[in-house]
Amino acid sequence: MQQAQLDLLVLAMQDGDKRAFTLLYQHYHRDLRRFAAYLLANPAAAEDLVQNVWLKVSRRITRLNDPAVFTSWLYRAVRWEVLDYQKQAANCKQQAVDVDALPAQVSPANSQQRADDSGDLSKALALLAAEERLVLQLHYLHELELNQIALIVDIPLGTVKSRLHRARQQLYQQLQ
Repeated sequence: MQQAQLDLLVLAMQDGDKRAFTLLYQHYHRDLRRFAAYLLANPAAAEDLVQNVWLKVSRRITRLNDPAVFTSWLYRAVRWEVLDYQKQAANCKQQAVDVDALPAQVSPANSQQRADDSGDLSKALALLAAEERLVLQLHYLHELELNQIALIVDIPLGTVKSRLHRARQQLYQQLQ
């Protein structure tokens, strides 16, 4: 779907058109679910969180002033929903675990455990910083523009460009 069509659907949704909401849902839902699952590594929780985002979007769509930023607004909402979920999960775990049993330091190898050991690319991606992996995923897997990524991650455009460049360089070096 072209950006102009999406903008018109967003405007129609803001006017209460349920068909527009359905079309936007169908257009974005799969990619949002994939994005949330990547951030969480838990597809079931990701589905629930994305559904929560759609509920919030249906209530808050009138607050969106520029339909052109709808895509970024959606991805950012998913990102915040995931971050809130992770904070709640961490608080629940912290309350359930004895304070003396907590490790003194979190090992950086934990982030590598999520990587699939079957391929060199997966191993190389696991070695990247989480911020760089996120920018790579949004740019290449979700095919978002750099300015959209800047809005989603809430960083300047120049920072998105430098993270993407640095991630590409590191991947290239690791795969050589």
